[in-house]
Amino acid sequence: MPATISITDSDVYATLRTFLLGILPAGVEVVKAQDNDVGEPTGPDFVTMNTITLPRLATNVDTFTDPGTGHGTRNSLASMAIHVQLDVHGPGSANNAAMISTLFRDEYACTVFASVNPEIQPLYCEEPKQIPFINGENQYEQRWIIDAAIQYNPITQTPQDFANTVEVEIVSVVAAYPPGA
Repeated sequence: MPATISITDSDVYATLRTFLLGILPAGVEVVKAQDNDVGEPTGPDFVTMNTITLPRLATNVDTFTDPGTGHGTRNSLASMAIHVQLDVHGPGSANNAAMISTLFRDEYACTVFASVNPEIQPLYCEEPKQIPFINGENQYEQRWIIDAAIQYNPITQTPQDFANTVEVEIVSVVAAYPPGA
């Protein structure tokens, strides 16, 4: 049995995207960045999401599942943060960045995230930063960058053998393994 993980980065992106689409004006696209051979969205305003770090928040918590067959699982829970860089583009980017940073730090975001996946929650986000973007036509575009930190607790399962019965015997070490033999 290969290792499996309970919450993937795709789950985190889907939850974040649901939150963003729920607060941004209609027509603002939200896409994952760094997809090859994919142009930027066609609308004037859009947001791209890109993972920048995956820091650990705690050491693992291990539990075990023994179904009674002798073959079970080790469940290693890791408390993780995922930092996602949100690039907010377009003429409405300043207002959109302000809405994102305000509501990401609010109970509103916690409620929306929990409605999608209760195992994924917003932690905090940095202040929006205005960083110009030069497009393929060498034209400047408005872009605001926000570092959003999200906590999730994936469980990685690996195989674990269990003993259902044990036979204990006393063995004379000297008799079974004589010195010099």
